[in-house]
Amino acid sequence: MQNEKRTADDFYRESKRLRKEVLQMADALRYSPMRFTITNEITMEVEITKSDLKTIVSKNVGDNKFNAIKNALAKDIPGYLVRATYLGWRSVAEGKHIESAYFAYFSRELGCRTILCMRRMADGGVYKPYAIINEHTFTAAEQELSK
Repeated sequence: MQNEKRTADDFYRESKRLRKEVLQMADALRYSPMRFTITNEITMEVEITKSDLKTIVSKNVGDNKFNAIKNALAKDIPGYLVRATYLGWRSVAEGKHIESAYFAYFSRELGCRTILCMRRMADGGVYKPYAIINEHTFTAAEQELSK
């Protein structure tokens, strides 16, 4: 059997299929958010809501392969955090995300480098997943990180 190359269309379809799965999972969180505590260099009380997952799978870059990987990773945020490397945190840009105290970043290599952006909420101190971004998008914020 020949080794088949996946095309951009294949990754696009896979991205959409995975997005649909994540949104179905998210429906279960509508009235009962997922809550857990995790320590990966920092200790976090994490809360994941339907809205959080919807936001993650709705942020797309022009790379269909990355979008498929991102949507697959969104299916298991706790697993991502357990296997990730803590990169650091940075302040919120002035005038943006006033509900957030700061953003913490975690990285995983899985077909490509992905970065999970977690925001610490200003009002209760819980962490919420905000986005899974690619290395290119992260590079701009990398110089601003503190540990």
